[in-house]
Amino acid sequence: MSTAGTVSSEAAADRADAHGWRLVTAKVLVVVVSVLAVLSVVAGYVRYQALDTPTVRSAAGELIADPAVRTELAATLVDQLYANVDVAGALQQRLPPDQQALAAPIAGALRELANRAAVTLLERPRIQALWVNSVAVSHQELLKLLNDRGTALRTANGNVVLNLRPLVIQLGDRVAIVGRLADRLPPNAAQITIVKSDNLRMAQRATHALEVAGRFLWILTLALAAVAVWLARGRRRSILKALAIGVILAGLAVLMIRRVAGNYVVDSLVPTGTTREAVQQSWTILTALLRDGGWTLTMLGALTLIGIWFTGEGRSSTASRRELAPLFARNEIVYGAAATFVLLLVWWGPTVQFHRVQFVVAFAILLGLGMWALRRIVVAEHPEAGNEPAGLPFTHAWSALRGHPDGHPSTTPPPPADGL
Repeated sequence: MSTAGTVSSEAAADRADAHGWRLVTAKVLVVVVSVLAVLSVVAGYVRYQALDTPTVRSAAGELIADPAVRTELAATLVDQLYANVDVAGALQQRLPPDQQALAAPIAGALRELANRAAVTLLERPRIQALWVNSVAVSHQELLKLLNDRGTALRTANGNVVLNLRPLVIQLGDRVAIVGRLADRLPPNAAQITIVKSDNLRMAQRATHALEVAGRFLWILTLALAAVAVWLARGRRRSILKALAIGVILAGLAVLMIRRVAGNYVVDSLVPTGTTREAVQQSWTILTALLRDGGWTLTMLGALTLIGIWFTGEGRSSTASRRELAPLFARNEIVYGAAATFVLLLVWWGPTVQFHRVQFVVAFAILLGLGMWALRRIVVAEHPEAGNEPAGLPFTHAWSALRGHPDGHPSTTPPPPADGL
């Protein structure tokens, strides 16, 4: 009697907590987790896209492989050539005296030829590799400067620049507009400023903040989600469902942010024409990580909802648990299936997150905990399932495919209902 009274008291306490401060706090944490999920994805995206050189190198390779971007970069190279070299003057020196007056018209006509030559030049793998290396070197120098690693870094007038000089020289050699272009081109020519020296301190502070947020904000988000579930004693299922829906909404919000920001950048800041297409393609490439983050959140929320449905009290949920009980009764099948699922996702790589070791480890741990909880529920409901053949669910499924809706051959009576 005393034991029953203690259990009854504990159940009453759980119900009271479920409607008291614990539930209110858990609901507040659900909202906080949903917001932090969006911020975690955005912070992680900025950290990798802006501060990770391999990611920058990969993005540079995708950019130069896009025809619209190549066309725009080719125009930039020609602009840099004509801006830093007196093409008309160089041609005038090479023309006979009686034809030197034609130097300016010829220089103008050669500009279109140079544009076409630049586009063709940038299609070559060796030149594309040169572009990628230029971007990667500039990014490495930028990171050294932002992390304040000594004073050995060389910049142009204190600025961090993207050096296009090697590409301009390659273009000049191909078109042969100007002889000995490498000697004529100033050392600091064809450089695009990335960060100005007067903005360095602000950029350094932003870098440190993004580094910390990108590394640890997602851990805080998971921790608060765990606290919300722990607090909701007696209502944990509903809170877990709310968290799953919140994560899905966070993923959709990330995708919406990407789309709205892209429309603003492309539609409001860029005029129509070739440049517009190049900016659109650049935005698509450079925000692919953000898109993947949004879809990853959506997938995680959907998987959680599937697990919640499986543990529900509905007729389909109860029948599913009964049907799959022989499989859940065996540890090797449950955790082997979970491990196989993780390996398949890593092999497939539907989003870039499944190529990040820390994310894969966290996902595997969460999936393992989820499978442990599901197995615990199923085994508690059907303790006899361990004595049934592991292939029984597949036999029932095959029978259903052959036209037996109850999942059993017509010659075999259905198994006992087991109280369900």
